[in-house]
Order: sequence, then C-alpha cells, then structure tokens
Amino acid sequence: MLDGILKALAAIEKIASTVAAVLMFAIMIIVFGDVIMRYAFNKPFSWAYDLISLYLMVGIFFLVLSEAYASHAHVSVDILQQKFSPAMIRVSEIVTCIVGIVVFSLIAYLGFQRAVDSFQSADVMAGAIPWPMWPSIALVPFGAGLITLRLALHLIGHLLSLATGRALIALPSSHATGETFE
Repeated sequence: MLDGILKALAAIEKIASTVAAVLMFAIMIIVFGDVIMRYAFNKPFSWAYDLISLYLMVGIFFLVLSEAYASHAHVSVDILQQKFSPAMIRVSEIVTCIVGIVVFSLIAYLGFQRAVDSFQSADVMAGAIPWPMWPSIALVPFGAGLITLRLALHLIGHLLSLATGRALIALPSSHATGETFE
C-alpha cells in the first residue's frame, strides 16, 4: 500500500516538476526578450521583474521541493551518517522527517490561510500590471503540502523498515555504496 501511495505522489511530483521546468523556460525567454528590448529598442518590459520574482521563481522552488527530497537531490549534511549503522541512519532520517513535517506543515497551513485571505480580498500587486497575488501565494502551501506528504510517507517507511528489518524506503545511495568524500 505504501508503494502505491508513493507512486501516486511521484506522479504528482513529476507533473509539478514539469510545470517548474516550463516556468524556468519562461524565465529564460522573458529575460532574453527583456534584454533585447532594453538594449536594441530602449523599451524594456516593465512587468518582467514582477512576473519572474513573484510568480515564476516561487513556482520553480516550491514545485520541485518534494521531488528533490525524494530523489536525494537536496543539500544533505551526512558526514556523521557515514559512520552510522543502517539502523542509526534510519533513526536520523526519522528525526529529519519529524522536524520537516513540523516545519513544512506549518508553512502549508499558514500559506493556505494567506492564499485564501488574498483570494477573498482580491489582493493585487502595486506595479506596472496589477497582478493578482493569490496564485503566487498558493504555490507555497501546494509545494509545502507535497513535501509534508512525502516526509510523512518516508517517516512511515523508515519506521516500518526499522520494525521489520526490510528496506521499505531506500537509504541515500552514498550510504548503500559506502562512498565517502575522504
């Protein structure tokens, strides 16, 4: 059952990552167009900075957060874990999951409240274009919610792995191969 939920979550994360890749491509096109307009025609896009900083960058960060954690592509300080037994590595991963769940569920909860409030009050950004704020704000609880769910599933998997002795959630590859930086 855990595998099925993890596969469904991975599919959602893949869609979110694809959207983030499209947003990254959009940033490249907008910046390229803005540079051309600025230096060739002296008419830069007045809306480029606002769109990129408030919408596209937020989307890129929060939409890939969960998949990055799932694939161990995040920054990880594991110098102590390299000396731990597999059981102790699982215990440290459990602690990491618990702390992450607390932090990201709080971000998701407060972000959701803020997004709803922004939507209901029809908040717009003061600038060249009155962009509605709620879509940008809503990306935060969506991404934080995804990683909270991923952390909760990894917590369950690590707990079950400790209890059964079977690796239901794989440890990071550096621990499986014994590779170190030394």
